[in-house]
Amino acid sequence: MQASGIHFLEPFFETARTDPARPAVVDNGLVIGYGTLAAWVLEVAGAVAPRADAPQPPVGVVVHHSARDVAALLGVLAAGRAYVPLEAGHPAPVLESVLDRLGVREAVATADTGWQPAVERVVRPRWADSGPVPPPPALPGSGVRPDDPAYVLFTSGSTGRPKGVVVPHRALAAVVPPLRELYGIGPHSTVLHFHGAGGDTSLEEILPTLTGGATLVVDDAAREGFAQVAGDQEVTVAVLPTGFWYSLTGDLLQQGAGLPPSLRTVVIGGEAVRADMLDRWLRLGAHGVRLLNTYGSTETALVTHAVQLAGPGAPGLPETGGDLPIGLPLPHVGQHVDDTGELFVSGPGLALGYHAAPAATAARFTEDGTTRWYRTGDLVSVAPGGALVFRGRSDHQVKIRGHRVDLVDVEAAVGSCEGVREVAAARIDRAEHSTLAAFFVPLADHDPREVATGVRARLAGTAAPHLVPSLLVPVAELERTHTGKVDRNATRDRYLATTGAER
Repeated sequence: MQASGIHFLEPFFETARTDPARPAVVDNGLVIGYGTLAAWVLEVAGAVAPRADAPQPPVGVVVHHSARDVAALLGVLAAGRAYVPLEAGHPAPVLESVLDRLGVREAVATADTGWQPAVERVVRPRWADSGPVPPPPALPGSGVRPDDPAYVLFTSGSTGRPKGVVVPHRALAAVVPPLRELYGIGPHSTVLHFHGAGGDTSLEEILPTLTGGATLVVDDAAREGFAQVAGDQEVTVAVLPTGFWYSLTGDLLQQGAGLPPSLRTVVIGGEAVRADMLDRWLRLGAHGVRLLNTYGSTETALVTHAVQLAGPGAPGLPETGGDLPIGLPLPHVGQHVDDTGELFVSGPGLALGYHAAPAATAARFTEDGTTRWYRTGDLVSVAPGGALVFRGRSDHQVKIRGHRVDLVDVEAAVGSCEGVREVAAARIDRAEHSTLAAFFVPLADHDPREVATGVRARLAGTAAPHLVPSLLVPVAELERTHTGKVDRNATRDRYLATTGAER
């Protein structure tokens, strides 16, 4: 089997050629070998092959968390194209807005989800079970250039106008090898595919696994029964949202249960890690499991910084005043911390910018004459030994269970609903997870309960699930600064103090 010219996929095709029966994906009990998966990938790649005489907008991929998602994403990448995920279950207006903004003309349907993409052509692969098929003389994407787009992800926005981050093929080529080494993924590894393909963290699982000759496990029961699934499937590596890790740790402690003996590495990320939760993790007796904390932005391709917090070979944590570090830069990453404490990142992992948004791109991506930098908006301090410690945001973005959410966008969406006079959004850090809350002042002639019901109903049909506040709180007034501006944090803190809610 001839490998792709996209060098980060070459090891995958080499395994398919030399060991086609090796399990590539176990999808809810169905074992799919490397040879069969490669045949699926090649079928998709051939179907979306680029045309020299036509522009190449992204290919939409309707994803629903399965082995077919994996094949579709790899197929688009192998063709040298870019994909944009279309998550089954998201409101149709959100998906249609993505298609319209990117000018998507073709889409790959991985399953019958009940929603039909309004594009010129929908590719429906055969997903043949007959085993691998002979590859073409050359893959469609053999001539892909490093700066050709690989995927487009929309980072935030419950108002219908999120920013589309365009990430090139070179970024994936740069980040996959160091992640594979960092996570210790090799031919004998089994990696849980926990994250849906609608976000970039799914690539953090898929690409190191399948370029490392390892096995990827897809199991719909993993969220509700992680320990059972990980034990039954002999999972060795799991990449989990920090909020889920909090819940998992608490549940296992309450049950008096331990971790599956097969588990060797747990990777967390998406939000800051609290020291008390690390203490609880260690109380599980998880000393034989490497616990890695990772950091990165959509604009910087998957992961830029990492640190081992616990487990065999873990270094002593630096004195940081109680906050846990987000780590040191990976080998392909450059960093700079300016006088205000804001972190800037450079290197081949940087995105090309925001789709059709030159002003937004110029505001976040800067050059100093020799180096291109991404301004993260994250404030950090440097601990002894060089590890970075997260200290907050310079703007109004927060992370909720691994998803980046712009509070301004949430406020605009809630504020546009009937009966809402004023609103402030904030993140509330619970013992086990973070919650997105919106505090609203209802109009005088509206019942607050009816307003809240209306807000939920409207956002459920227009916004991605993680952008809908799980807590809607009517208040008489919002807290303000001395200049008269709404103070989100003070409003949140007043609510917590009044209700006695855990912070």
